[in-house]
Amino acid sequence: MLKPWQALTVILLAATTFAVYGIARPDIDGFDGYAFLNQACGGKAIEGQPILADITLKAMPCSIPAIKGVLFALFALTLLGIASLGSLFHEQKGWLAAAFSFLSPALVFEAVKFENDQFATPLIIWALYFFYKARQTKDYRLDFAALALLVAAAGFWYGAVYVLLAFALTSITLIVPGIAAMAIYNGKLIGNLIPNANVVEAMPGTGLAMMAGLVFAFNSIPKAMIPQAAVFFVLAALQIKFAWLIIPILSVAMAILYASKQHRLVEQAKPVFFTMSLLLVVAWGFALTGHPPHPHQWQAVEYAIEKSPDGFVWSDWDYGYWVEYKGGTASQAGGGRQYEHGSGIVLTRGFLQDTKGCELLKKFEDTEVWWC
Repeated sequence: MLKPWQALTVILLAATTFAVYGIARPDIDGFDGYAFLNQACGGKAIEGQPILADITLKAMPCSIPAIKGVLFALFALTLLGIASLGSLFHEQKGWLAAAFSFLSPALVFEAVKFENDQFATPLIIWALYFFYKARQTKDYRLDFAALALLVAAAGFWYGAVYVLLAFALTSITLIVPGIAAMAIYNGKLIGNLIPNANVVEAMPGTGLAMMAGLVFAFNSIPKAMIPQAAVFFVLAALQIKFAWLIIPILSVAMAILYASKQHRLVEQAKPVFFTMSLLLVVAWGFALTGHPPHPHQWQAVEYAIEKSPDGFVWSDWDYGYWVEYKGGTASQAGGGRQYEHGSGIVLTRGFLQDTKGCELLKKFEDTEVWWC
């Protein structure tokens, strides 16, 4: 159990990052989040979501500050779970795993997205806690608590099934649920692992870069965590969207390394690791200002809708949800890198290949608005 002051400190870490994020940008981060925001504001409903995600996201308020408040609460629960997980492996210093998790941007960048995945994150983290507590205390009834949390997480994000399969490697209790999950999600399990260089979150190899700040922790991963760490490492290598799964384990390993007194080099580097972690709590919040949408992109979207006679815009796929958020109708939105345009207003980041018969109306840095 965390001490009250430790829990409060962890919550303050989450609050600091979200405060910087909230001040630095008034909108929300990314592309797909605007699909869910549009839905919350009475726009087009998103089909095909896991059942709990569908119910929860449709019930969200049409308010960016309120949505950010929900995301902050989820992030705080995530960090509290990591701190509690760390305390299982080192009673005095283990809770610092929450602070060391900031040595990677993966959890922060995941936490600020308004998508279905984010509601599964704290459930998965606490499933990790109960799973490893079962191993530490030999009370394997706790595996059922981990299973219940993963079932709930799968109701938000199908990726939770990979965590269940990783647990099944070292849990007799979870073998049968793991086999059942493979039978139910067989098609999705394989298809969702295929890397795709044309989709940012499915890019192969880039997830490994998310571990760079925690690279010294690999030698300190507890033996009980190694099988799951290996699975999560492979998932991160296949697609960047899975990179955050290994961060809690590496953060715990970093806390163990920090508590170690066996290596002189580690002793000398301790202030550096700790100081960097605290600085990154703020730095990642500011780093989010570098993520789209940027002010010039909003200006381009608004201008394109204004110039369109009926509000219809031929948009690059990644601008589609933004067009809809601003009240326009987009030709396409989300998924892949399609750049197909027809007659009318065209909103593009310079991907208009045939400009014959087209007039450039205005350019907003890397974004162009054409009449074709």
